[in-house]
Amino acid sequence: MIFDTLRSAVDLYSHLPRYREILAVLFKYGFADVLRLVALQHILRIEDVTIRPHPDDEILSKPLPVRLRLALEELGPTFIKFGQILSSRRDLITDDYFIELSKLQASVPPFPGNEARQIIERELGHPMHALFSDFLEKPIGSASIAQVHEAFLKDGTPVAVKVQRPEIEKTIALDVAILHDLARFAENHVPESSGLNPLGVVQEFTDTLQRELDFENEASNAERFAEQFEGNPHIETPKIYRDHSTSKVLTMDYIAGVSITDKKGLLAQNTDPSVLAATMTGLIYEQIFDHGFFHGDPHPGNMTVLPDSRIVLYDYGMMGKFTPQMRESIALLVSGLGEKDHAQTTRSILDLSEEGVVSNQMLLQAEVEKFAEQNLSKPLRDICLGDVLNRLLSLLRDNRLRMKPAFYLGIKALAQVEAIGQSLDPELNFIRLGEPYATRVLLRKFGAGRVGSIFKGVAVEALDFLRDFPGDFRHLYQNIRRGKINVPLEHKIDPKGFEPLRTTLDSIANRLANAILTASVLICSSIVILASLPPHIGAVSIPGAVGLLFGAYMCLRLLLSIWRHGGL
Repeated sequence: MIFDTLRSAVDLYSHLPRYREILAVLFKYGFADVLRLVALQHILRIEDVTIRPHPDDEILSKPLPVRLRLALEELGPTFIKFGQILSSRRDLITDDYFIELSKLQASVPPFPGNEARQIIERELGHPMHALFSDFLEKPIGSASIAQVHEAFLKDGTPVAVKVQRPEIEKTIALDVAILHDLARFAENHVPESSGLNPLGVVQEFTDTLQRELDFENEASNAERFAEQFEGNPHIETPKIYRDHSTSKVLTMDYIAGVSITDKKGLLAQNTDPSVLAATMTGLIYEQIFDHGFFHGDPHPGNMTVLPDSRIVLYDYGMMGKFTPQMRESIALLVSGLGEKDHAQTTRSILDLSEEGVVSNQMLLQAEVEKFAEQNLSKPLRDICLGDVLNRLLSLLRDNRLRMKPAFYLGIKALAQVEAIGQSLDPELNFIRLGEPYATRVLLRKFGAGRVGSIFKGVAVEALDFLRDFPGDFRHLYQNIRRGKINVPLEHKIDPKGFEPLRTTLDSIANRLANAILTASVLICSSIVILASLPPHIGAVSIPGAVGLLFGAYMCLRLLLSIWRHGGL
């Protein structure tokens, strides 16, 4: 405990210069009225820091979300990336902040090309002339974590070389440590922030950022993405050159195309914007519903279009993953919203939430019904799925439900693609195009093959249980008989003696025996049906069907008996 305190004190002292910069920028953009920052300043004993407001009064008159974005841009790469990731968490921010934080895609000033050369040579362990026949020092793109240079392999293949910014890991490590400090401060001194889980949000951001800093992880993502779309004529994924890549340098095919938002350029290369919008929409649905592995940041800067209308996606650092169960829950959510099945929608929401339950499910269902009436009464072509899902997140936030992180990223990706698609084709029916993909997921969930495999799995588990139960019960009985297991019993003596207790135990034993027998009949009948034992009526085995009916009768009889004697 003492060592932890000393280490915290040393860390705090080493962070003080950066704290001064952060607080100075926040005050500069008009956050001096946030008294808790003043309290933090006194706690850190840096009240002597020179703090000046922004010299431009017009800046200080702008809304808070705008000033926050400008402050994050000035604070550098970590805070820009934090703002970008925060923009996907619609449960934490309002629409005004979402709009502003979504603008944090602008390029960052590049670092010198000769430094990029040095990093590449150090990482790959060879001089530049041994790696490339030519390397252009002027970057073709620059972002918060890395910048990209055009180069040519020794065989003349054009490639794009992504180089991590020098010392970026140290800068990010310091800023992340400070964000953790600020999150702890908020949890301890700002009671209203507890519901937002500041430490959890910062830790989630830290994990995401660490994955983005590892270019080997991005290379693996790109290769997996290329594999799942292999043979698809509508998409192109750059090839990764592993022998020219490390955790800080990533070399891939250089593929240039027309910006996906450049309508004139698209028309000039005979690409129909309406067809392109439908194709792009189908690709995001395929990623989410068919593969469960999707691009988490498909903004226009990460997409171009080739002359043959193929879409090229770049930057595979931020990828989302949906388990089969999550895909089924999302499909049921979309289906429930579309068919106005409010009970199904509510169940799907709870399945997708971290909590899984809510204190008053009927109240939540009533709010879902009201939400559907307000947002889904228009024809499908006039409904913006991104807006609907983001409004739904506001409803969940009001009910203190937190969705699983991948869900927010999925909504962000869908909303980005929908916005691009509607800019290409204002008549795009985004929801209608997604119906076949959601339907396929539901068919896989409820199809005959899936039900059969479920029955088979249940049958195997039940047979294992029935096989092991007698031996396990005998072992338990012998241990009790030998006195190795003591079962403490307390009984208040009834005036009638122990007869009521004996009757109760007999009833319990009879019900247990009936339950085991009923389960055995149902399982065995299911096996008979799956084995298609003759004779048949149509394709159904008669002995299996009779067994199922008898098992259902026994189950109903047992439930009625329990209900008559006081319920479950």
